[in-house]
Amino acid sequence: MKIVYDPRHMFYNPKSEFDRIKMVENPETPIRVEEIIKVLKLKYEDSFVKSRDFPRSYLYLAHDPDYITWLKAKSKTLKDGEEYFPKVFGYDRIFDNGTPILNNSFEMAWISIKNALTGAQIIYENSDDIVYVGTRPPGHHAGLSMGGGYCYFNNTAVAAKYLQTKTNGFVAILDLDFHHGNGTQEIFYQDVSTLFISIHGNPSNNYPYISGYEWEIGENEGKGYNFNFPLEDGIGGTIYQRVLEKSLLEIESFDPDYLLISFGSDTHKDDPLGTFNLNKRDYEEIGRMINQITIPKLILQEGGYNPIANAEAVNSLLSGLLR
Repeated sequence: MKIVYDPRHMFYNPKSEFDRIKMVENPETPIRVEEIIKVLKLKYEDSFVKSRDFPRSYLYLAHDPDYITWLKAKSKTLKDGEEYFPKVFGYDRIFDNGTPILNNSFEMAWISIKNALTGAQIIYENSDDIVYVGTRPPGHHAGLSMGGGYCYFNNTAVAAKYLQTKTNGFVAILDLDFHHGNGTQEIFYQDVSTLFISIHGNPSNNYPYISGYEWEIGENEGKGYNFNFPLEDGIGGTIYQRVLEKSLLEIESFDPDYLLISFGSDTHKDDPLGTFNLNKRDYEEIGRMINQITIPKLILQEGGYNPIANAEAVNSLLSGLLR
């Protein structure tokens, strides 16, 4: 196993978000990843690798040029400590009012992408069958031409596209964040070469609200290659693992060359933004179940807003994967 980590994410620290009509503290803070890294270094210190450099042109594999240009330009207009929230949806390329733009948003999101690309390059080179990428800002809510949900560029989507440019192979993406990966779904919704499966909280009453329903199954050539499993509030490990078992059967049937996992620890019982009740033993079992699929795996950190719970979830997941 390898663990990709870049400490520069510490320089990215959004302070605020709008919650309905109130300005509140933004939970997407450096400590939520730093706590994970602190715990993993105690067990896997020799597994850590640094981020590599890549051409920025890889951003265009998954994102519209106009969006990339807008985010870069908007970031440059801001002063240190200033936060920009969308004023006109559609013109501003952020679809919610909880994802501020800072003067280093573009650069930090690009560093996050480079971490994901480093992980993808490692499994492409067959250096290791399992790679965990401890990165932020997260990515799975960022779509072709919009950001949101604390996400600016889609780490998992760019990594998947990168692997396909190298191998012309098939990729399965398993999204295990509490919130539906609407951006990843959008990017691959018409793609027959990529299977997307998401297990998440019911979007009828959970972010992002706009997607994640069972009837969203893909379009055109991609019809039948998109699966959503929305679950009700309060579910525990037994129900979650039964749904995961169905998901893994779909992945085995698809027979991909690579498995990418968008992992959010906001499914933990102690997370402030999720409503599932998964615990340490559940995550270890989830890892064990996933490990039955014997292809290279790339795990990318998404949500998770209780630092202690994040560390427990990731540590347990990796323990199950490495059994």
